[in-house]
Amino acid sequence: SSTMSFSDAEVQSARGAWEKMYVDAEDNGTTVLVRMFTEHPDTKSYFTHFKGMDSAEEMKQSDQVRGHGKKVFTAINDMVQHLDNSEAFLGIVNPLGKKHATQLKIDPKNFRIICDIILQLMEEKFGGDCKASFEKVTNELCTHLNNVYKEEGW
Repeated sequence: SSTMSFSDAEVQSARGAWEKMYVDAEDNGTTVLVRMFTEHPDTKSYFTHFKGMDSAEEMKQSDQVRGHGKKVFTAINDMVQHLDNSEAFLGIVNPLGKKHATQLKIDPKNFRIICDIILQLMEEKFGGDCKASFEKVTNELCTHLNNVYKEEGW
C-alpha cells in the first residue's frame, strides 16, 4: 500500500534512534558500506571505482566510499523527517528507487542487505531498543523500493 501507518510514538522513537546514527553520518555510513562490500563482495560490482579495493582499510580511507556512505545516510535522514507524511516520504523514495532500478540497475535485494547492516550497527552501538525502534522504518523503505522496482518491470 502507498500509505504508511506510523503512530506518533513510533515516529518519535524512530527519529530518536536515527539521530544517534546520523550524528556521525559519514563514519557510520562508511562503516555500513564497508561491511556490505566485505560481507557481500558482489555488491562492489555496482561501484566501478570501488572494484579494485580489497581491504576494508583501503575502503574506509576512500573518499568515494565515504562520500557515498554519507549520501546514503543523508537520503535516509530525509525520509526519517517525513515518516508522518506518506506523500513526502514517497516523494523521496520513488525517484531514488527509479534511479537505482533504471539507471544503476541495482538488484533490489541489496536494499535489504544495507538496511540489515544499518540495524546491526545500531544494535552494536546503541542496543536492541534502538534497533527495534528503527526496524519498521527499514521494512517500509524496502517495501516501497520493491514496489517501485515492480512498476519498472523488475
